[in-house]
Amino acid sequence: MLAQRRLEVAFPIACRPRRRKRSSLLRMLVRSRMACVLLLAIAVSFVLSVYVSAYARATENGYHKSDLLAHLRAVTVENESLRLKLDDLRKPDCIEKFAVENGMAQGSRIAYLKPAYQPRMAQNIEREDVK
Repeated sequence: MLAQRRLEVAFPIACRPRRRKRSSLLRMLVRSRMACVLLLAIAVSFVLSVYVSAYARATENGYHKSDLLAHLRAVTVENESLRLKLDDLRKPDCIEKFAVENGMAQGSRIAYLKPAYQPRMAQNIEREDVK
């Protein structure tokens, strides 16, 4: 304490030498070339890993889409073949053949009656041709 007092008397506050600032880790890293190169390499590798993962995800989605389109084409072909088969089964000859195979007997001929003419109900009663 006595030495500090003597120093203050000998050197007034205005003439006192400035204290050296402690160097922080960041300042030390900026000054060191090796640290700068290392930080740059880490940043580049991070950016590349993000790019590679995005590319891998896009490729995976492309393969999945291709698989779905192949499945869709297969289902479309199957649907078309089932429609053709259904159209064949709807033919009267095929229905009659199926009925005979299953022991059904043909009934008498069916006569269709034409329905009697019934006028439509008018929405607008004011029209003369409806009355």
